[in-house]
Amino acid sequence: MDSFKSIFKKTAEAISYFLKYKKHLYIKPLFFIIIALGIVLISVYVYKNVIHEPEKLITMDFKGNDAAVSYDFSGTTVALDPGHGGEDPGAPSNYGEDEDYVVFSIASQLESQLTAAGAEVIMTRGANETVSLDDRKVEADLFISLHSDAFDDPAISGFTTFYAYPNQEDFGKHLNAALDEHSLLYNRGNQVMEYQVVWQLDYPGVLIELGYLSNEFDDYILNQEEYQGEMVTAIMEGIDSYLSR
Repeated sequence: MDSFKSIFKKTAEAISYFLKYKKHLYIKPLFFIIIALGIVLISVYVYKNVIHEPEKLITMDFKGNDAAVSYDFSGTTVALDPGHGGEDPGAPSNYGEDEDYVVFSIASQLESQLTAAGAEVIMTRGANETVSLDDRKVEADLFISLHSDAFDDPAISGFTTFYAYPNQEDFGKHLNAALDEHSLLYNRGNQVMEYQVVWQLDYPGVLIELGYLSNEFDDYILNQEEYQGEMVTAIMEGIDSYLSR
């Protein structure tokens, strides 16, 4: 114990001696350290109270769009093609369900609303069914293929409508415009692309890329029931707009 006290006393004396007689060794460095610390503290204060704006929580609220709309699609046959399925899950999700499940969920809701509006609906596949692209060719008046793809670049986001022939372009425009009214994503336009499911048709057919599961935000909202319902509402409006043109 006496040894510990002796060491502590000698250490204290050494420190006291250094601070008293060796000021020239530490005064300047200490001065610059204090100045630097002051600059850092001032910078943090200015950033938090002047420059930085607190993040706002983004919420999805579609309750204002709950007004019931009545459609009459009697005499119209609509083919719904949920992309992938069965042995082909499509794009993977980091948040929830993979592409095949997401698009089948939306297609099923769309089927119910179309049937209620008097349309005849053809689904190109069942919930866990593997169907080739050739076998997705069916006879109908309108054809809608639903997808939620993925990119190597996770920054890619947005929805797109694709068509193959001039007689399909107008249908794509109407669907794109309706989606633009309801989607929370960037509108990538109505584009020409020879995807087989629309290329092999001789009537109006459109492939809708609802978003990209490789993008964190797209992935999140496409797995939300409310947002899926909003996409169904948009597609119903697009069909009605096209048939009423």
